[in-house]
Amino acid sequence: MANRWEQATDGYLLRFFSPEQVDEILRDGSRRGRQGSHSAIERILKHEPDLQRSELWRRLRWLKNPGGRQRGSPATWTSEDEQILRRGYQDGWQGKRYAVRQLLKSHPDWRPHVIWQHARRIGLVQTVPKRGRERSRARWTEEDHRVLIDLAGYKSAAVIAKILHRSEAAIRYHLATLGKSSRVHVEGYARSELARELHLSTNAIQRLIVEGLLEVRDPRITRESLDRLRESPQFSELQMTTRNKPAAFTEWSDRHTTLPAQNAAGPEVPSTLNASPRVSRGKRVWAEVAASLGLSARRFEGLLVRGVLKFYDATITEKSLRNLCRRYGSVIERGFLSRETREWLTTSMDWVPTAGDNISRRFTHLRKHATVVRSCTKCGRPVRGNAFFRHSRVCRENHANT
Repeated sequence: MANRWEQATDGYLLRFFSPEQVDEILRDGSRRGRQGSHSAIERILKHEPDLQRSELWRRLRWLKNPGGRQRGSPATWTSEDEQILRRGYQDGWQGKRYAVRQLLKSHPDWRPHVIWQHARRIGLVQTVPKRGRERSRARWTEEDHRVLIDLAGYKSAAVIAKILHRSEAAIRYHLATLGKSSRVHVEGYARSELARELHLSTNAIQRLIVEGLLEVRDPRITRESLDRLRESPQFSELQMTTRNKPAAFTEWSDRHTTLPAQNAAGPEVPSTLNASPRVSRGKRVWAEVAASLGLSARRFEGLLVRGVLKFYDATITEKSLRNLCRRYGSVIERGFLSRETREWLTTSMDWVPTAGDNISRRFTHLRKHATVVRSCTKCGRPVRGNAFFRHSRVCRENHANT
């Protein structure tokens, strides 16, 4: 033993431990895993500082595989070994672990990866490499076509690609050959997107929502915005103002609340102009919240217009936009729209430009600035309305940076 140890360590003679003690320490450490092996080697090097760490690791590997099967030589599998392996893989994860332990006991010179590779080789593990799955050229089956058509428009191409085990490019190409689009069609419009298309400000879109001319998916008020309102110092002032005007708590369904900007200086009286024959779902929800806060309908609507209170889902429904175009189409200024937007509103939304003139007069002051077109002195771009001042500031900063 001592001669073999001296040969393995280039003739180095141990001073503190005997070769048998070193082997015992290494065996004990290997039984406790990787961390135990590190601790055993550090313990030996503490007392034998001239010994090389690489020699200890080589000795540890030799103790784990004491001269049996050479590295790289194939393992010999018997029919009994394969039966143990197959039964274990049929019993699930626990069965696999039990089979591996049994085979390692029967063959001490084997390693777990040898068993795993053999299980994959004989077909017990059905795996497809990710690269192969993404570039799969398998033929499209009827089931693939059915899943593709059912999910098109509702799921993105990346999600469909994972479901069908194909690449995203293959999904887009196959949809194009079928005359389908890979774009996800979500019912509804964002406020900023609709404001840009209709050439209205986001504030005007918000006022249309509060007026009941447009409806959102979920008009409920978020708890976070309600908590912020209750914690604000202005909340007590709003409640005091409401207590001094008890007439403000009229039934929501018996009147139509006008815009806060119109009633800022006048008394809080019901308007005779009703925007809709029935009360919108949002107004019924807001009435309950306003009553719980102790605020009048007008005060509550003012908070909604200013964005102090937030909706759960502020996406505008397609149905409400179509109703706006049919009944109150004059709110949308025809001269501000592009040709594509006019065609879209006319063909898809049944837009009637002259409908609801009495309603559109109430939004004239919000659109007056858009009749003026100014040209930027830096880039020469024509900009309509108050957006010119925002553009000029950004354009000036960009030119200053360059």
